[in-house]
Amino acid sequence: MAGTCHHCGLTVPAGIEIGETYAGKPIRFCCRGCHGAYLIISGAGLDRFYRQRTWPESGTPEGVYDVDFDDSTLLPYVVPVGENLSEVTFLVDGIRCATCVWLLEKVVGRMAGVENIRVNYGSHRARIIFDPGRIAPKKLFSTISRLGYLPRPFNRNAIRDAASRQQKSLLIRFGTAAFLSMQLMGYSLALYAGYFHGIDPGIRQTIQYFAAAVTTPVVFYSGWPFLAGALRSLLNRAPNMDLLIALGVISAYVYSLSALFVGGEVYFDTAAMIVTLILLGRLLENSARNRSMSGIDRLLQLAPDTARRTDGEKTWTVQSVNLNPGDLIVVLPGERVPVDARVKRGESEFDESTITGEALPVYRGADDPVTSGSLNLSNAVTLEVTCIKAESFISRLNRMVEDALNRKAPVQSLADRIAALFVPVVIGTASAIWLYWFLAQQNPEAAVLNAVAVLVVACPCALGLATPTAILVATGEAAAAGILFRGGDILEAISRAGLVAFDKTGTLTEGRPVVTDIIPAADIGREKLLQAAAAVACGSNHPLAKAIAACAEDQQITGTPRERIATISGRGLVAESDAGTVRLGSGRFLVENGVDPGDASVRRNTEVHLAVGSTWYGRFLFSDPVRPEAGRTVADLAALGFETVLLTGDRAAPTREVAERLGIGEYHTDMTPDDKAAWISGAQRAGKIVIMVGDGINDAPALAQADVGCAMAGGTDIALETSDLVLTRPDLGRLPTAARISRKTLSAIRQNLFWAFSYNLVAIPLAACGLLAPIWAAAAMAASSVLVIGNSLRLGRQLKKMLPSAPQDIRIHQ
Repeated sequence: MAGTCHHCGLTVPAGIEIGETYAGKPIRFCCRGCHGAYLIISGAGLDRFYRQRTWPESGTPEGVYDVDFDDSTLLPYVVPVGENLSEVTFLVDGIRCATCVWLLEKVVGRMAGVENIRVNYGSHRARIIFDPGRIAPKKLFSTISRLGYLPRPFNRNAIRDAASRQQKSLLIRFGTAAFLSMQLMGYSLALYAGYFHGIDPGIRQTIQYFAAAVTTPVVFYSGWPFLAGALRSLLNRAPNMDLLIALGVISAYVYSLSALFVGGEVYFDTAAMIVTLILLGRLLENSARNRSMSGIDRLLQLAPDTARRTDGEKTWTVQSVNLNPGDLIVVLPGERVPVDARVKRGESEFDESTITGEALPVYRGADDPVTSGSLNLSNAVTLEVTCIKAESFISRLNRMVEDALNRKAPVQSLADRIAALFVPVVIGTASAIWLYWFLAQQNPEAAVLNAVAVLVVACPCALGLATPTAILVATGEAAAAGILFRGGDILEAISRAGLVAFDKTGTLTEGRPVVTDIIPAADIGREKLLQAAAAVACGSNHPLAKAIAACAEDQQITGTPRERIATISGRGLVAESDAGTVRLGSGRFLVENGVDPGDASVRRNTEVHLAVGSTWYGRFLFSDPVRPEAGRTVADLAALGFETVLLTGDRAAPTREVAERLGIGEYHTDMTPDDKAAWISGAQRAGKIVIMVGDGINDAPALAQADVGCAMAGGTDIALETSDLVLTRPDLGRLPTAARISRKTLSAIRQNLFWAFSYNLVAIPLAACGLLAPIWAAAAMAASSVLVIGNSLRLGRQLKKMLPSAPQDIRIHQ
């Protein structure tokens, strides 16, 4: 007996007799796994899941019932979050609609020991807070698997695979719609020409059949996400834009089918083009979201998946998630630290810009802490692990970014906010028109035509185009001038923002040290000091050494490069010369080697000393120069009504100097990534809409927490990828321009929406009275769309006049 599985929808193989009785009717299952899932769901009293779900295709994730979970492999992903409570975050394959989310949260949420579960439908990520003393992670994962879903630990491969599948599905739907819509346009042009100039009825009907054939897959395959969204909005009693789209598509399609068989006019092109245009917007939105999620992927990559564990005699490679406090690991030069640790043996310099955002390396010796993600620059060191990977700095930073991204509710367009009222009004109006003409006038044909005319003329094409066309024009013009918006909601958020928070190093400043002063000893000239220092500095990649070498090159001073230059971690450089040993480094380094560096103990700036033999030659002072456009940028923002604040991990003295120079009245120093994000969160609770401008990995949580995160090209990839606004040139002056663009674009969007609704107020009454036939309703709808697009193109011309030109060699950072 043939049939389909009640749980997964697949065909039941011949010879399989697994069944139950549901509501007095027999139901069948394709395997014991689906039968078990059904028993779990129905046993929990959640069998309405089968009535509400809207799966676009049958089946379950491959191998979902064969997964054998083990606590030892899952424990590294479990993080303590409080007394007797832990948290685990993972991806769930097989989620196909909002009802799947409802089922998972209901079933798992009722399990003993589970305090809270949250499943994100958009990202397919689940987060469970549970009591490990009452329930093991293995049981959580196994229960989800038996329901027909595949839970997988949250890692970079899982992120990449899930995003790839979603993007591929959307791209195929859009490609199908675009290809078939192009074919449909040819048929529609022929039909419109025939309407005005005459056409043979047989040819006309043949063309209509072809139009119906190419429209059907566009509506029911490509447009399925909108149809499913409309169904969910009805089930949840919350009409949205999906319902508007589905209403317009289905009404035009169903009426066209009926007209096809009675010889009337068809509107298949209306149904198909709505689907195609809206899918294009969804595709662009999904691409932007994937780029944002790839920022989290880059965070995970900062902490290596493997580590060199050692017992003092031999070394072997292990997974870093399996490291425990007390384990010893070896980190070689050029490698990143996989977990938080402390130096057990050896010494080296580390690039800790992941923590402080500051460019200068730091020295780490015995018992000094080293955080995960730090880059070892000099020597091989043995480290002692101080915490598991899930609790290390990079993992915590990753969770901070993800939490901030999840908390940021998407800014709904004005059309979406009005849709809840607009949709019922249109449906009610069309229903009333049909009843009037059918009952009062006893004219069934007029009832259908006038009701459909109302639906067609009220079709949300102009409403749907009002926002995306203006955004498309604005973002295109802005990108050409070096300003990249990640979406229309970003434009809206910037237009309403009132506070701009700046990072210092690499944002308001150049992010690289330069020599600001050369102070020679009494009997040593500036040129001799610089020449001797450059001969040693040119053999090192240290930022301060490179600054000295650059200074010498600028002043056209050359020195003979020294051979066999040695690096002393945390101290400086050593080389040999005819005059004796040359030491270039800190004042402490010289003192340790019997050289008196004069007033080296009085430090107002970063400084480097030079000694030849036992003679002190002098010192170099360094600073991080302020960007030349920074002052103008702060002044322009103030003129636009923005408040400004400086948030940095740097010390108070250099921060105060930068703030006073730029006219920023409020600044906060010595801030960790968590501190920056917390400060922004506090400002948001006070009712402020915040733009955060930064460039470093340490800025990522603050960039994500802010209403708008802004990064500049030249910053770290993670800062760029987790930002909402990217200045593709290292020019802060683009930020005030971005604010002006957003305000002008929002003005154009409001104009478009005003026209779209005004057109409906005039056209719907005409259609209701029978004064607007469906074909003229479609023409009116098309005209409204042309006007909306024309106004958006006018916006483009206005923006070209106000935008700075972008050099031809600029490339958008992706």
